[in-house]
Amino acid sequence: MIKKYSKYAIALLVCSLLAACGGEDRKSLRVGAKPFAESMILAEMIAQMAEAEGIPVERSIPFGLTPKIMEAVKQDVLDVYPEYNGTSLTFLGQAPTSDGEASTATVEKLFKPLGLELTGKFGFSNDYAMVMTRERAKDLGVSTIGDLTKVSGLRYVVDEDFVQRPADGLQQMNRRYGITGSSTTTHPVGTEGKDKIVSALLDGSADVGELFMTDGQIAEYDLVVLTDNLGFFPVYEVAPLVRSDALASLKDLRAVLEKLTGKITAADMQVMNKAVDLDAQSAASVAANFLASKGLLPEDAKGSGAAKVAVVGDPGVVRGIDTARALRAIRSGYAGSDLDLSNSETPLETLAAGEARVAIVGAEAFYRLGDEGPMAKGLAEAFAVLGYKSGHLVGLANGPDSITGMSKIATGPRGSGSARVLEMLLDSFGIADKVEVVNSADDPRTQLLAMTRGSHDGVFLMAPSKDRAIAALMRNGFYRLLSLDEWAQGGHTARFSFIRPATIPADTYPNQSGAVTTVSTQLVLASPAKTVQTAGEVGPGTAGIDSSSAIPVSASAVESIRESLGAMDVIDPAIPVHGSLVPEITVVDKSLPFSADVSIINILMILFTVWILYLVALPSPRDFKMPDDL
Repeated sequence: MIKKYSKYAIALLVCSLLAACGGEDRKSLRVGAKPFAESMILAEMIAQMAEAEGIPVERSIPFGLTPKIMEAVKQDVLDVYPEYNGTSLTFLGQAPTSDGEASTATVEKLFKPLGLELTGKFGFSNDYAMVMTRERAKDLGVSTIGDLTKVSGLRYVVDEDFVQRPADGLQQMNRRYGITGSSTTTHPVGTEGKDKIVSALLDGSADVGELFMTDGQIAEYDLVVLTDNLGFFPVYEVAPLVRSDALASLKDLRAVLEKLTGKITAADMQVMNKAVDLDAQSAASVAANFLASKGLLPEDAKGSGAAKVAVVGDPGVVRGIDTARALRAIRSGYAGSDLDLSNSETPLETLAAGEARVAIVGAEAFYRLGDEGPMAKGLAEAFAVLGYKSGHLVGLANGPDSITGMSKIATGPRGSGSARVLEMLLDSFGIADKVEVVNSADDPRTQLLAMTRGSHDGVFLMAPSKDRAIAALMRNGFYRLLSLDEWAQGGHTARFSFIRPATIPADTYPNQSGAVTTVSTQLVLASPAKTVQTAGEVGPGTAGIDSSSAIPVSASAVESIRESLGAMDVIDPAIPVHGSLVPEITVVDKSLPFSADVSIINILMILFTVWILYLVALPSPRDFKMPDDL
């Protein structure tokens, strides 16, 4: 009996000790975010500040759109996430208001019975922005949302959340302003969706897009924000929406959140959003850098210890939608890393020397001009297609009619795709010694204006079709796109197979009445070659490259990057392809293999079979007669 009670006492003591130990453990803080840069950056700030105070954190960054994430915090799935007072009003069934203080007071009153509260606001408001390109707004005479009522066949491009919002979404805005006869294209919420919204505005397939006032794309692409002249949109001040029981159980949590109160301006947020959306930095690193700059985290937390992956492009690779998309895809292949983009006149040589992991280059970068034509370098292998760039030969309206009639042509800086392709065109035409090439890092506007002053006869640029800068300059009628018919008709593609004939359709640019024949090259992501070749398929490669430190992109990283980029064209067959993309061929040997063991067994089986047959063939004992003499 004593032993029995002793067992119970020991069990009770162990449970008490475990309970005591567990009582000292803090509950984890479950932090969530919506699936766009700003929400993820702010959520990371909350998480990192909490961890600095010793609070364990469980991240769900991102978690989901407003209906999902708000319900998650109500149902005790999450503890905290960044929310906007204007958004909260609409999802709580209240009328929007532009009065921030009144909005917050109403939201706090409605959230309290749900066990939720908004703590101190971060310090900025992120209102909806209906945006247009400056050129399109000027053409349509639009400066306010109300002016859109004068536009017939208005084309919107917005995110999916904006068309689903119950009180401050697209349909409600149209009803308030009396806008009719519009069409709408939607894209997923987040960075990729914003890329597509901005791309549609820039290429002219949409008139008006929906962004946020703190989005870096507005300043980056010089977009015009339409004035909300009827005050339709409410104010959207952001603050942590947190469960009251989390504030009670985590005694330092309220102090952590209050440290973030009023610390962020709209300008600060726009810079941080740009770092994630356009520069492909992680939300965690951007948040850590900002907090360290404000003295809210120690300096050694700056960058959150993220590894840097070096990416190189030729001098013509600049920040833009296509580059940002490529960088984000690359980051998906190197989870937890930040990217460092630089430019080099010899990007593939930089790659082969181990100074970069990935290159953003055109097909022309894989070749160099030799005495007998293009020669493969053998330094890198392509693993993903980003798109195409077309040759734009721009001349004066009253100038030479073709490239062969020019004596001086301006193009991009040395090593850029524009400069490389022009060099190859002139070499193939046999006029390289007759045409002076001016390499310049100036933007297209500066180069074309210099042409009007007689500085040169033409400007050659490799750029995506519908390039915005070229389109803006073609409006004045001083310039025209010249055809490169000589390339397609002269059999030049036989030598330069990676420079393909292409056509810029009529009306792609202002004052372009007919189709223009030109050339194009594929833009790809490249990895260091597994083994730097001394000879390529077309000729000898580049010697003297130390490839011992070059690390090819792994097959798993290639798969992740390609998956992030989505559907793409097949890599040009003139470009070396990454080994992981080469189909594996299994050769089946149909000849009979020789094996001593198997042969001996087969022989024994045959002998055994013969012996069995012999036994069967023996006469039956009943037929056997004894001899008479016995």
